[in-house]
Amino acid sequence: MNRFSRAALVALCCIAILSAGVIAQDFTEALDRSACTFTTVGSNPYYPLWPGYETVIEEEEEDDGETITVSERMIVTGDTKIIDGVRTRVVDVEESEDGELVEIARNYVAVCRETGDVWYFGEDVEEYEDGELVDEAIEWRSGRDDAGPGLLMPGTPLIGAKYLEVNAPDEALDLSEITGHGGNLMVTAGTFSNVLVIEQTDILDPPDVAEKVFAPGVGLIKDEDAELVSFTLPPCQADETTHCLSNGRFRVQADWTAPNGDEGDGIAILGAADSGEFWFFNTDNTELIVKVLDACEAFGAHWVFAGGLTDVEVTIEVTDTMTGETVEYENEQGDPFVPVLDVTSFNDCP
Repeated sequence: MNRFSRAALVALCCIAILSAGVIAQDFTEALDRSACTFTTVGSNPYYPLWPGYETVIEEEEEDDGETITVSERMIVTGDTKIIDGVRTRVVDVEESEDGELVEIARNYVAVCRETGDVWYFGEDVEEYEDGELVDEAIEWRSGRDDAGPGLLMPGTPLIGAKYLEVNAPDEALDLSEITGHGGNLMVTAGTFSNVLVIEQTDILDPPDVAEKVFAPGVGLIKDEDAELVSFTLPPCQADETTHCLSNGRFRVQADWTAPNGDEGDGIAILGAADSGEFWFFNTDNTELIVKVLDACEAFGAHWVFAGGLTDVEVTIEVTDTMTGETVEYENEQGDPFVPVLDVTSFNDCP
């Protein structure tokens, strides 16, 4: 199994399991999906899951007396795939030796909207020689051969927590433990703070222990001797006030003004691939929901819909990160929110 896919997913798995509230005295093995609504995108401190995000880690290895550069490129693709009844995001990890492709691991992950946990549902592997595909196989899949999903990463790491990232008894049982949280680490790509340290062991192939280090907003920055050398941010970066909708292409923000003159930014919550909510005054009061739908195939446009439970002044700003085009939608002070049903503004379909 690809080293990066296990590493990145491992760390994520640990934390996710914990936030899901399933903690065993020894380690977390079984996960309860009933409390989760899954989405294919999400902001996770240690696993950014946005189409277009990439990282590259490298190390030098000895091979028959020669030194070679082993490189692993992680790409959050625009593709999705249904695994074990859940629509998952496809995360590719391409392994190369001295620039020659040797393996592609396709990992299937999804985010629990309610908790922000990143779950791991399976992996397919393709092997290459001289640029040609020579072998492909399903490494493991949740729902097949007694395999279940693993967890990849919530937002509150707990030191000492143990969990299964890969729960595939016929292929791999990857046990991870959070051994450190905080502090700084310098790697080739820079110096990162508040890092998370994970130790991983394959129960089916003990006793080797691999140490991985993750940084918030970046993900895996060190895997044993391999270090992060570069990373590419996605076109849209979700944060406290920003949703990235329609598969991460459209940046959506909102601001408000109250009758007394108070004003502020809408706080983004419960984001999914196509829709997200905002609250204005307090977390118990959702004021606005916005969705951006890809209707290119049928109607040649992206559609913007919005609905509000408010009568304050609201401005919604939607930006197509591919073209730079921005459209604003406004609701006047004192008027019940007028629904947005825009099916013509964004008609640039590549």
